[in-house]
Amino acid sequence: MPSGITLEFFRELLENAEKSLNDMFVRTYGMLYMQNSEVFQDLFTELKRYYTGGNVNLEEMLNDFWARLLERMFQLINPQYHFSEDYLECVSKYTDQLKPFGDVPRKLKIQVTRAFIAARTFVQGLTVGREVANRVSKVTEGVSSL
Repeated sequence: MPSGITLEFFRELLENAEKSLNDMFVRTYGMLYMQNSEVFQDLFTELKRYYTGGNVNLEEMLNDFWARLLERMFQLINPQYHFSEDYLECVSKYTDQLKPFGDVPRKLKIQVTRAFIAARTFVQGLTVGREVANRVSKVTEGVSSL
């Protein structure tokens, strides 16, 4: 996968977004968020893995995030009950019909997918361009020395 300034720039943007979201949720929800923050940490881990060239299906990963978030929230809203994994999985299967988060997951999925595909493609394109420029300069050096 590409290296260099551009890769680091986008990685830094992603890390800043993660930190900013984390800080906002800690201020807003306090301990409740901190006890469940791994749902969001896992999301950013997968986004970073995708960006750095990992084999990650963005749509599937985002669907999993919303399903996990729904399961976690369902448990938090209903602390008087104990739900089996099968029950929670069933609840998350009906996320599209229940729409507990409204249209946010669909909109966010579109925006995140477009942004990450564009960023990763841009960095890969710059890397290919750099390699082509290096090869052309070597060929040019070889021709000029003749």
